[in-house]
Amino acid sequence: MLLKILNKYSAATMSYNKVRVAVVEDNGMARANLRNHLLDMGFSLIACFSNGRELKANMRSHRIDLLLMDFHLGQNKNGVEVVQELQKQGLITHTTCVMFVTSDRMPLIIGQIVDVHPEALVIKPYTIRNLMKNISSCFNSHRYMMPVYKAMDQNDNDQALEEIDRLLEENAQPRLKGPLIKLRARILTKLDRYSEAAQHYKDILQRSSKVIWAKWGLIQNLHLDGLVDESEDLLNELTRSQLTNGKACEWLARISVSKNQFSKAEEYILQIRDGELSIAATKLKAHIYQAQQRGDEAISLLEKKRESNRSIRERFDEISLDLARCYIAEAETKPLLERANDLHTAKILISGAGRKPADASLSMRKDYMYAMAAYLEGDPQKCKELLSKPGMDELEHADISTITDAVNVWRNIGDKDKAKKLLRLSTEKLKGIEESNEKTVAGMLITASEDAIGEKKPQALDLNKTGLQHYTAKDYQKATEQFYQAYQLFPRELAFSLNLLQGMVDAQIIDFKGIRTLDFLAELQNRKMTLVNKRRCQELAKRIEHNKEFYGVKKEGQKETQQQISNAPNRLAGTK
Repeated sequence: MLLKILNKYSAATMSYNKVRVAVVEDNGMARANLRNHLLDMGFSLIACFSNGRELKANMRSHRIDLLLMDFHLGQNKNGVEVVQELQKQGLITHTTCVMFVTSDRMPLIIGQIVDVHPEALVIKPYTIRNLMKNISSCFNSHRYMMPVYKAMDQNDNDQALEEIDRLLEENAQPRLKGPLIKLRARILTKLDRYSEAAQHYKDILQRSSKVIWAKWGLIQNLHLDGLVDESEDLLNELTRSQLTNGKACEWLARISVSKNQFSKAEEYILQIRDGELSIAATKLKAHIYQAQQRGDEAISLLEKKRESNRSIRERFDEISLDLARCYIAEAETKPLLERANDLHTAKILISGAGRKPADASLSMRKDYMYAMAAYLEGDPQKCKELLSKPGMDELEHADISTITDAVNVWRNIGDKDKAKKLLRLSTEKLKGIEESNEKTVAGMLITASEDAIGEKKPQALDLNKTGLQHYTAKDYQKATEQFYQAYQLFPRELAFSLNLLQGMVDAQIIDFKGIRTLDFLAELQNRKMTLVNKRRCQELAKRIEHNKEFYGVKKEGQKETQQQISNAPNRLAGTK
């Protein structure tokens, strides 16, 4: 039987002997079996690894063509996390054929694997016939589409689209029409041709409404095309299914964050149990807390996640640094004499993260955090010494959290020009992030740095001043427009937010450019504010409650749910 299988693939053997293969599997026996099957198929350049760290170290000096990745890798990052990390660092490109081999059938896990766009997924236990068929089919298909992948690796998506259209027109391999259409939709998204990409996904869903990846693709492109209400409707449908609820809630939370509706974002993210939150989703939740000036809750969340990942050293170190950043942010809000405990804890966390062999990027990341702590301790000399260390300016390949740390440090020591330059770098790098939660968190970090530098604030102040002039003249509609523009430029400035709400109430507006009065009030009630601002917010809440029938009425074109209407009195009861 084995001989027949081997004969079937013998024609490909000669073409496989120069293919560089990497196998990542934590089980020694399974790793050896995979290697033997690959040898039988004619692959000869095979490297085997038990975890992502070993693979990453090897890939710095050796290119691979085919990657067979397990999902669970013992007490290390899982296979999806490893692939995402290697993709970000450019060690895995579109020309790398990636296959997952796993025993896990959980929809949550399968969904994570699908998100990194592997060529195939093989479920254990597999037969030799099935394994060889999948490897041969996927690798040969990948080679057939190689002109498309090469163009994508060069960021020439126009050329990639031309190549894919040529392959579709030739129709040399009809069975690959589906994968080619799927890839074409992804390229159209990269080209900002969202409506065309959405149509591909709609066509797929018309043929089969159960293709989940097509639903996510459709939602993404509708949202990017400005059809936010339509995308939210689809997401709300997906929250009704246990299989898709978590991911849909993450999407809805990110949409709320993009609207500066952090209270609403929190409502969505709270629908996911902490134990089911991915690391990226946990970071998103922590940043949502921080955006509402609730750093203690962000710290508590990250501490729990850190403890639950103590056995997985890579994750433990990563969460430790995020937790240290939270303590530094808390210290920054306090007077100098009250910062000691937070900064002491932050430095312990930084010191304990990544104690193993030297990693230049990790060392730089830690040094910028140490520099920020030194500045907040009132020791600018130590801060400058850390910034003068070799390699501290080599931020082109750093992650956005490190770059925004650098922005804040250089701003604090008075070098605004350097801070602005690094801020532009972080904004440029944001375009290249594909993982949605990571992109949202990175965007929040950049926004916070922009606010701290304050370049947008003068413009926002001018708009607010114009708004106040219109308001004094009792032209509440024009005042609201100006307050809205000021708020968009500088959403963290409470005065702009309260002025916007004031204008909406006086103009009797239920919804202004996607900002709903009830939701906006609830958002403000969750923010920390002075006694004067709290009283002002309470007065506005009373006025809205007094006219709650008006604000609860479903106007044409609006989508007020009965549950929101019935909850309105509770949401207007007071401030936190």
